[in-house]
Amino acid sequence: MKELTFYVTNAEEINKKYSGKHIAIVDNKVVASGNDPKKVWEEAKKKHPKKKPVLAFVPKEETLVLIIG
Repeated sequence: MKELTFYVTNAEEINKKYSGKHIAIVDNKVVASGNDPKKVWEEAKKKHPKKKPVLAFVPKEETLVLIIG
């Protein structure tokens, strides 16, 4: 999933800017953020109606993410 690669590649910047928030990613860009995931989704869909945003929650502290595939 290209959005996951984008998030991991840019984790330091994203974590600083969006700590404790939900974010929506479209085409390798954070297009919406906020405390309410439904509102974040709706804002992203409004901006990009033909795309399917990927939602993520940015933790407040460093978190280890293990991907098993």
